[in-house]
Amino acid sequence: MASTRRALPAKELQSNSMEDAESFGEPLDRHRLVIVCVKGNVSVRETLRNIIQNTLGPQETPPLLVLGPTAPEDVSSDQSHKIGWVTFVDGTSLAHPMPQVEIISPDNLLELNLFIEKSAQGENHAIVGDFLDNVIRSVGSPASFYTFFCQLASRVKLKKRTAILIIKEDIHDRAMVETVKRFADVVLEFRDQDDEAGLKVEMRTLNFADNVYTAWRPFSDWLRPVAVSA
Repeated sequence: MASTRRALPAKELQSNSMEDAESFGEPLDRHRLVIVCVKGNVSVRETLRNIIQNTLGPQETPPLLVLGPTAPEDVSSDQSHKIGWVTFVDGTSLAHPMPQVEIISPDNLLELNLFIEKSAQGENHAIVGDFLDNVIRSVGSPASFYTFFCQLASRVKLKKRTAILIIKEDIHDRAMVETVKRFADVVLEFRDQDDEAGLKVEMRTLNFADNVYTAWRPFSDWLRPVAVSA
């Protein structure tokens, strides 16, 4: 049954603007599946770094990183992280210099599933990554991707894990992005906006689990997930 959306009043949004803007830094691991959608010049790499550093509560085990366009060395130098790099290889580059990295072809959904199951052991093991971009671009059939993602979301929820997955929204068909969003407990959306002061980042939250939805609002500068260099 569809639930009624609760829009926050403008006065409440204004009075809580700092709290709302910094909510990205609060632990998200009480939710099972969080989808982070970025548009425009918002940096996926910087968003990943913020997630790893600021959004998970105390963890006995470091999160499993399942990366795609972002290279492992761009987000982690910690060898305690188990990392799957879901990227395209030429058949000769099957080993990565970082020993904790396993390279997986994005069109091999079976191998990807096995890696996640093998590496994310036990309940409450967080999974963080941007691998969906490469998988969507390489899987020819929308039905195949739907089956894969449905199974992934189901396993995450059944095993009480937290998965925080980034998708670059504006490089995929809208229908594919909506397929990803429909499984989420929470969707965080980021977009860039130009004004007289220059580029700024806005954020809104679609919290389906708690039935709370916010309007677009400025994102706090100290957590801005936008690249400052070319």
